[in-house]
Amino acid sequence: MISVRSLCSIALVLVASGAAGCKEDPPPPQPEPASSAAANKGKASLRTPVSPIAKVDPQSMKEYRVDVCYFGTLSLKQARDAYLASLGKDEPSEKKIPKFGTEDQAKAGDPPKGLLPAKPPVPGAAAPAPSGSAAAGPKAGPTPPGKDDRRPFNFSARAPHERNARACTVALSLKEPAMPDVDAALAEYAPFATELAKNIASAANYYQREEYKKDSFAKGKELHAKLIADFQKLDAHSDKLGLSVAAWHSSHLPDLAKADEGQKAAITALEDARALMVILSSKNVDPAAAKTALQKVETSAAALKAHGTSHQTDPWSKIMTPALDGFIRDVKAAEPKLTDQGISSPALFLPVVTSFVSVIEGKHRALSRSLMAKGQAATREAAGAAQPAAPAAPEAPAAEPQKE
Repeated sequence: MISVRSLCSIALVLVASGAAGCKEDPPPPQPEPASSAAANKGKASLRTPVSPIAKVDPQSMKEYRVDVCYFGTLSLKQARDAYLASLGKDEPSEKKIPKFGTEDQAKAGDPPKGLLPAKPPVPGAAAPAPSGSAAAGPKAGPTPPGKDDRRPFNFSARAPHERNARACTVALSLKEPAMPDVDAALAEYAPFATELAKNIASAANYYQREEYKKDSFAKGKELHAKLIADFQKLDAHSDKLGLSVAAWHSSHLPDLAKADEGQKAAITALEDARALMVILSSKNVDPAAAKTALQKVETSAAALKAHGTSHQTDPWSKIMTPALDGFIRDVKAAEPKLTDQGISSPALFLPVVTSFVSVIEGKHRALSRSLMAKGQAATREAAGAAQPAAPAAPEAPAAEPQKE
């Protein structure tokens, strides 16, 4: 006979299992029909569309690369003149270490151009002892075995030969638009300038690190033979490219009809700076003509700067004004060394070249920024036009005439 307690236990178990059986399991997720997924994918996104990337037209892009190639590699002539002046007719030796015209670029005590200044001392840290003091400790002994004892490369003495030569290779790769004479000159000049720039950089590094002390000038003499051979061909290659570039620009003047005021002022200043740079880099320089051309650059640069004061967001003035100011400053610094043979000091000619390249690059950046701003404005305008118009407010019911 089953006890009452057992019957109660069995009843509780049956009730619990029945409750669990009555609980429904959640239905498995149903896959979305293919037609519905395709329809949702085709719907327009409600997010604000991304602004289009600025696209520079092919002619402007190729002209930019060609200009950097030709004017930038004028620094090769500066390196040649400094190298030959330091050696004369002799080969490199302990008595005559070649120079490339960049050794006196940085003033004593100044950080190398383009490098960040030294970090400030940490508060509480001991200040470094002056050189030669007792606290400074004894002089460094011989270099431990396995440690690189080469002198650090002085970046302030490194000219951008290789970077500007690479612009020649990039320009040569651009097929549109066709520039028959320029393209033919580039085909010869690009590989030549690239190899010469590479050898100049190798030689500058070799002598700056004093590696000639380890191989008795073996590599130095090998590089010397290559440099002398290419230096003799430099003028012919560079002048051929320069004449073709000048002819192209004279027959393809910039169209200012569709340009805004900032762009007009910027292009005018660039063309004035180009005319001055052509004078300074010619074989027979007229110092009076160079001075007149410099004044013209100052006038056009001032007009661009004045436009920027009343148009704070204008990219043309914001980007190009500092570059033009730097170019004018470097030309004025080189004026005392300007003769009918050009700027006689290679160390002063190099900043003129690099600052003019900065003007060319500034114009390209300003063009890209301007196109991007116009694209963003067009996107905002299109987004505003796509918004549905707000529903008109319902008209108020006409007032009933009052009964007399």
